[in-house]
Amino acid sequence: EHVIELGGMLLIESVVEEIDAVLEPLLARSIARRGKSNLVIKLGGTDINYVATFKLFLQSKLSNPHFRPEIAAQCTIINFIVTRW
Repeated sequence: EHVIELGGMLLIESVVEEIDAVLEPLLARSIARRGKSNLVIKLGGTDINYVATFKLFLQSKLSNPHFRPEIAAQCTIINFIVTRW
């Protein structure tokens, strides 16, 4: 919660192919505006102040992960696999 409110970066490591439903509002960017400049996101039933500079990074150790199509459409997936020449 604090990272979202401060607008920092959050790295979640060792993500498996099924991503926890609690992260769905973050992945979908379900952000609501309260007032003129106050942004809020509902996370786990709690309203949290959202700062637009917040970044979420998900890292997987799977060599070829297959995420649900909804997740793949909401994220930018980068494959950093290293191969030998």
